[in-house]
Amino acid sequence: MRFWIECARFDTGQAIHINIALVGSMLRDGEHTVLAFVGGDGRTMEVRETPQQIMELHLGPMANA
Repeated sequence: MRFWIECARFDTGQAIHINIALVGSMLRDGEHTVLAFVGGDGRTMEVRETPQQIMELHLGPMANA
């Protein structure tokens, strides 16, 4: 399990490292995923990866049933 994962910013494509433990929720909005961080400031970030891709980066590839 990895806590720091690499994603690409939606607007620039620049690689960023995100501590997945600080992500409170994520949702898909069209072509990008919105990550909402825990805490009271309501900070969000838009990335190119799908929620499924983010979870595979965090947990490893999912086994096929």
